[in-house]
Amino acid sequence: MGLAVRQVVCDVVGEAASEELPLMEGMRDLDDAGVDRALTRRGRSREPLGFGLEVVVALVTPVIWAVLAELAKQTLSTVAEGAAPRVRSRVRGLFRRSGDTTPLELPPLSQEQIVQVREAVLERCTAAGVEGARALAVADGVAARLALDALPGGGPRQDAEADGAPDHPQRGQGE
Repeated sequence: MGLAVRQVVCDVVGEAASEELPLMEGMRDLDDAGVDRALTRRGRSREPLGFGLEVVVALVTPVIWAVLAELAKQTLSTVAEGAAPRVRSRVRGLFRRSGDTTPLELPPLSQEQIVQVREAVLERCTAAGVEGARALAVADGVAARLALDALPGGGPRQDAEADGAPDHPQRGQGE
């Protein structure tokens, strides 16, 4: 069984951008396909609201989700290409159907692949306007979380319930 994209996003956001946890909490009732549509929707405006508010905060949650979901979908596509035509069409249709509850899962990754994911997260954070130190912290957080899963035994949350909520307190509480 692979590592759930939702759990990685929640873990990394909890550590590197805890102020964004309500965003994932608000999507708890959506399946992964719904979260994917909500977070990666094309055409989101980056313009100010038009009444004097000129600061636009770059969110990292959609960036992390986009990179990891893309990797999970590429994995499905690769598996589908090696399958029989009937299975191939089923796999490709997984995220086209509304109401699909199939969770996005990441395959086990090599150290080289984890480095590539880290670089992709860093590039996309920078392109989204995330400031340098924060972009680096987020990319490092994703790589660290993926590396933990690659350890023998499957990482720290192998048995945790993947319900979209982090199973650790928000930063600043009790620290």
